[in-house]
Amino acid sequence: MLLLKPIRLRTLQISQYASAASQELSPPKPVSTIPLKGLNFYISTLQTCVSVDQLHQLHAKILKTHFSQNVFLSTRLAHAYLKFGCLNIGERFVVSIIKNPPLFLWNETIKCYARKGCYRESIGLYYEMVRSGYKPNAFTFTFVLPACAGLKSIKDCQRIHSNVLLFGCEYNEFVITALIDVYGKCGELSSARQLFDNMTVKKTASCNALMAGFVLDEKFDDALSLFNEMKKLGIPPDTMTMVEVLQSCASLGALQQGRWVHEQVIRTQMGVNVHLGSALINMYARCGSIEEAHHVFEEMPQKDLIAWTAIICGYGMHGLAHLSESLFLRMVSHGLRPDAITFVGVLSGFSHNGMVEKGWYYFTKMSYEFNIKPVLEHYSCMVDMLGRAGRLNEAENLLKHITVKPDSKIWGGLLNACKIHKNVEMAERVVSKILELDPTNAGWHVLMSNIYATCEKWDQVAKMRGKIKDLKLEKTPGWSSIEISGHIHTFLVFDQSHVMSREIYKYLKYVKERMKVEGYVPETSVVFEKVDEETKEEMVFCHSERLAIAFGILSTLDEKSLLEMRKDFIALRMVHVVVEIIW
Repeated sequence: MLLLKPIRLRTLQISQYASAASQELSPPKPVSTIPLKGLNFYISTLQTCVSVDQLHQLHAKILKTHFSQNVFLSTRLAHAYLKFGCLNIGERFVVSIIKNPPLFLWNETIKCYARKGCYRESIGLYYEMVRSGYKPNAFTFTFVLPACAGLKSIKDCQRIHSNVLLFGCEYNEFVITALIDVYGKCGELSSARQLFDNMTVKKTASCNALMAGFVLDEKFDDALSLFNEMKKLGIPPDTMTMVEVLQSCASLGALQQGRWVHEQVIRTQMGVNVHLGSALINMYARCGSIEEAHHVFEEMPQKDLIAWTAIICGYGMHGLAHLSESLFLRMVSHGLRPDAITFVGVLSGFSHNGMVEKGWYYFTKMSYEFNIKPVLEHYSCMVDMLGRAGRLNEAENLLKHITVKPDSKIWGGLLNACKIHKNVEMAERVVSKILELDPTNAGWHVLMSNIYATCEKWDQVAKMRGKIKDLKLEKTPGWSSIEISGHIHTFLVFDQSHVMSREIYKYLKYVKERMKVEGYVPETSVVFEKVDEETKEEMVFCHSERLAIAFGILSTLDEKSLLEMRKDFIALRMVHVVVEIIW
């Protein structure tokens, strides 16, 4: 057997790669001699490395032996580098150091790049692997497809999907689930649905992937329909399923369905972790039941920043500024550091109440005490807060000097404040800014038209509506929805599409006559149309919110039910007056 004489490190000519590795990582500690050990020694020592420094020292020793060319040992070395996050070194092993590296090592490198968020590098290495003549397997596809999802690259997804078919992995459930996930995240829901429908065996993971796509694309009804489909097929939901379902319930205002989901979580002893607990808090808060949201929060055995932020934002959106602030201070006292979203919740509470001084205090505190840079959501709260307080010049000045570029929505908040305070001059300046950013949104033209109407500038109203016609813009109509027996019923203004429309309008006529007897005078000033008073009254009584309330009353005549309603706009005061008279 050939024995190697001890050689001093300073006279040893190590390879170019060892030099590069030394520069990328910390330099090795001096090694006086190369131990005469066998392959098994280096493999076992490799397994005991707990730091990059130890790994680097061992690698330097290996390079001084004839084992440096051993493919198995080099593969283990590369895998160790990947484990410690040294992805560039791991890739060099795969691409240039190891001759014919095993598929396993290609897969691991692709996976590590994707999980580190280096999506383009992960996809690029996959293409390099295929060009090198390797045949990808199911593991390869499940590692590279999440990188496509991370980039939202439909082009790469489709290209890799064709490889899935080429290399015979189209029936692997894990690969199909990964494809459903990436198509969903890229907005290609028809492709995701087709893959899901073609699966011979559907499991929880594939359902979750499709449901996540629906939620991401705000197709909440489809998400709930898929959940019902899971129940029919006997597919058990998991925590991730329930989080997606609760998010859909929150967005639809489906409180009854959300409560049913909560009951299922308790009945199946699924356990409320921080993610599920936060989803429950968000659902209850957005559906109007802040008491139930608070109960879930207090019952959670562990509360992280997400849970605290969810309840703080819940109180904020309900305008309960003092409770929101109290929870914020309680959270900080527990040693948790707030993030940008937490401050959005606190500021929104002050915004709803027009508490300008408090708002400015926390807005400043966010930057100076917690080193959080304000983003659009924070500025939006401040503009809304100043607008409600009638401090329009201050709000406009803030938007002129903010550190981020304002979008149309934040300018829209100021435009709405101009409508409330009938400031036409500022509204004209603001709407010009908005239309530069969002020229095809008919809603801005309509809002400006309404501002002119409040000041009875009918010529300007006609001009704005003429622009809408000339540009062929269409405004999405306002709607109101109500949940009855777990089903969502949606109404538009003058809506006659509902199966109970005849009964609804008959009931509203009865209410109208009763209200006249009570001395109620319709508030027609909210109708921004140059029409006669009788027509205005008719438009007021056929408001979408009144239709929803009438349907709710007719559907619960024999029950002691709480009517829970959701709308895409702030309820008009005149609707509240009507409800008080009916009740």
